[in-house]
Amino acid sequence: MSTFALYSRQAATLQPVVDSVVNFLVRNHCEVVLHQNVLCKNTDLQRFETYYDLQRIGTVDFMVSIGGDGSFIDAANLVGDLGIPLVGVNTGRIGFLSAIKKDNTEVCLRMLLDGQYTLESRSLLHIEGSEPLSLDTHFVVNDVTVRATDSDSINAITVSAGGRHVNTYWADGLIVATPTGSTAYSMSCGGPILHPQTDVVVLTPIASHSLNVRPLVIPAGQTLEIAVDGRGGKYSLCVDTQRVILNDSVRLFITKEKFNIKTVLFDNADFYATIREKLLWGLDKRND
Repeated sequence: MSTFALYSRQAATLQPVVDSVVNFLVRNHCEVVLHQNVLCKNTDLQRFETYYDLQRIGTVDFMVSIGGDGSFIDAANLVGDLGIPLVGVNTGRIGFLSAIKKDNTEVCLRMLLDGQYTLESRSLLHIEGSEPLSLDTHFVVNDVTVRATDSDSINAITVSAGGRHVNTYWADGLIVATPTGSTAYSMSCGGPILHPQTDVVVLTPIASHSLNVRPLVIPAGQTLEIAVDGRGGKYSLCVDTQRVILNDSVRLFITKEKFNIKTVLFDNADFYATIREKLLWGLDKRND
């Protein structure tokens, strides 16, 4: 009997999808544990065990995220280094991380139960500061973003890698993205798309003040050190879905995380097919 943990950031608006997933798993004799926020106002779900911390649940075979990529990243934060495979039911717009389409949920869950899937390992980053950072988790699934606060601006962002000076960015901000995060904020700022199995990170400036500065791909094994010079003395740090305001005296240190996360791929699915579908590559209305 398999045990599934369910998470959704927007459970209140996605209750029909949550109910559909739960009902399918129960019909197929699976155990279900629900994150507290999944209960919402649905008293029918009160009979299931709930969790805030998966460490206290015991054995969990799969974590199912219901929503968009934000929910998937939240679910990854809940899993941490437990090694539980993650699978997402995409109810968002693009959803690069979620393998299951909303209208194909039961078919894919059946494939999951029948073992018709593979696991893909995705590397993470780890962030620390010269002073303690008020973060719930210090590992990075998508990206680290440094930018101005709502009321201040940034003069410069100085980056070194492996003890060597990389560049001083005169820009509105800087994104340090994993291969997984290369299709998120970094891509929207002109960064390259990285295959999830590459062992690299990409530095993507946000609205660079110099047209000569371009995104840079570097090995993931090098320690990145970031120093920010802000006009107001503060800057904003975003680590995936977390955000804190720091004094510009705080330096950041980004390294490769010691553990990876596991994501589920279904038969015939691959990264190239995903980006062709999500980014509409090869489609031409002239061929309709």
